[in-house]
Amino acid sequence: MRPKEAEAELQAQADIWKYMLSYVDSMAVKCAVELCVADIINMHGCPIKLSQIVADIPDALFQNVSYLKRIMRLLVRRKIFTELHPSEGGDTKYGMTHLSRWLLQDSQMSLAPMLLMETHPRLITPWPIVSRRWHKL
Repeated sequence: MRPKEAEAELQAQADIWKYMLSYVDSMAVKCAVELCVADIINMHGCPIKLSQIVADIPDALFQNVSYLKRIMRLLVRRKIFTELHPSEGGDTKYGMTHLSRWLLQDSQMSLAPMLLMETHPRLITPWPIVSRRWHKL
């Protein structure tokens, strides 16, 4: 295989991985919006620890820090939030980016309502049915 063909094949594989995992990305962003993570960090005005985010989540029943840590790790990789590691070895702090500002719920320029609508179960549920119907044609 020629170098250009090999590079094209590798890029194609990377693109397919991106499309396969985009569902996970949208669900992680949805979780962050539903838990008001951007609003909580923005309210503090500076990067804050995960424990502070959890303490300020409106739903008092949510206490699973390990799940939120995984979600935040993914959202940091997607550049939706920043991750700051203190030099003295303290807890990681999470901050805002230009992307996360679009997730603020009480902002005029928010995309949070659109994201919640696009990821609503009634809009997502029909997709598996489409492929089943296609095979029956």
